[in-house]
Amino acid sequence: MYKRIYSVIISLAVLSVTIYYLGCASAESTTGKLAFQQKDFQKAEIELKKGLLIDQTDDEGWYMLGYSQIENGKFDDARNSFKKSLSISNNFAPNINAYWIEKYNQGAKEFKNGIDAEGRKDSSGAKTYYGDALKSFTASSAINPDSLKSFSAIGESYLALGQQEKALEIFSDLATKTKSVDASEKVAKIIFESGLSMMAIKNYPAALETFSKVLNISNLPKTDPYYETSAYNSGLASAKIGEEMRNSDDKSNFKEKFNQALGFLEPLTQNLTKKDLEPQIWELLVTVYANLGMTEKAQDALKKKDSLKK
Repeated sequence: MYKRIYSVIISLAVLSVTIYYLGCASAESTTGKLAFQQKDFQKAEIELKKGLLIDQTDDEGWYMLGYSQIENGKFDDARNSFKKSLSISNNFAPNINAYWIEKYNQGAKEFKNGIDAEGRKDSSGAKTYYGDALKSFTASSAINPDSLKSFSAIGESYLALGQQEKALEIFSDLATKTKSVDASEKVAKIIFESGLSMMAIKNYPAALETFSKVLNISNLPKTDPYYETSAYNSGLASAKIGEEMRNSDDKSNFKEKFNQALGFLEPLTQNLTKKDLEPQIWELLVTVYANLGMTEKAQDALKKKDSLKK
């Protein structure tokens, strides 16, 4: 009998606690959470904000607010809301992680659609898909600001959209944070292509400055193709500037630029990874040595170039 009475008391106690807890929830929070369940995220955001002014320790409310803000395109606000929820407890950490996975996978699907559209020569469609992918990946990065996968995907989306400067900003930040060779190579690729554009319009000083930036990227191995090719192009740009100086005034200090070219080229003759670049290096060295009055070295470079062609 006592056991039965005890069970009833415990049940009533649990019931009373539950009723008390729900009773503490503000009308605004209740309305906001109901709107959230109904996927009315505009109303949910408005009401949840009101409710959280009354009870700032509502971890569920902060989670639902963050979710609603993502759906409403307010990524910065959402980032703060999710952070607030996690600072109160980890109760909704699995929900937040599941939402990150959903948004990231959505972005990956849209990016793949963009690639497929490019394959169909549908440039307009591809741009739309890449833009949608960027939004999804940006949303995922707001949900989980520590996700390097999200930030890398954002960088790739910017590249696909032709927004090189924004992509460079993303990958440079990643390279600094992670010391990743992959991120460093992405940075190198963007800068390298900019250098090629400068070479194409014969702006050799700008090209030299640009390729030199590749050579100074942290964590980019000296055996990386972008490093080696940038070193060669730095030498070529220096030689071109030297030629222009010599043609303009043969009494100018044009040899300084050829010596600079030598500094880029000679290290490449040792342990070169990109072997298809070797004939071009020796061919350019023939010109550089000749302009520096190093006749024997110029002849040796010519023999080396000819032997490679054979």
